Amino acid sequence: MVMGPRFAKRMAKLGIRRMEFALLMLVRGNEQINQKRLAKIIHVAPSNLNLVLDRLESVGWLARYRNPLDKRSQFVKLTPRGLRKCEIAEKAAIENENEATSALTDQERAELVRLLRKVHLHGEPHFGTHSS
Repeated sequence: MVMGPRFAKRMAKLGIRRMEFALLMLVRGNEQINQKRLAKIIHVAPSNLNLVLDRLESVGWLARYRNPLDKRSQFVKLTPRGLRKCEIAEKAAIENENEATSALTDQERAELVRLLRKVHLHGEPHFGTHSS
């Protein structure tokens, strides 16, 4: 939820960049996701995504393999090592979120999550416009 400087610092201690965290979580939650779909979800050019995937593959956190039904397409999956890294990173992200929202009551935290989901479901906010 909260991906500011504190989050980046926490992930850096684990050797993970923000984009890598997002990709690892997406791959973990989506079996047989292909590179094209990943690029679309995170709004990145496929060539830029390849650079990140190359790094994640080189450290042994994920593997790419050909789609048996369409040889032009590659699926991305976590390796056992990548799954362990995801679990560690997720715990760190939850700790970060708890720290960032520690001043909120449980009710306020639930409301914040609800509002963030609403914003996410309706796309990016249009800055500079006000609704009356």
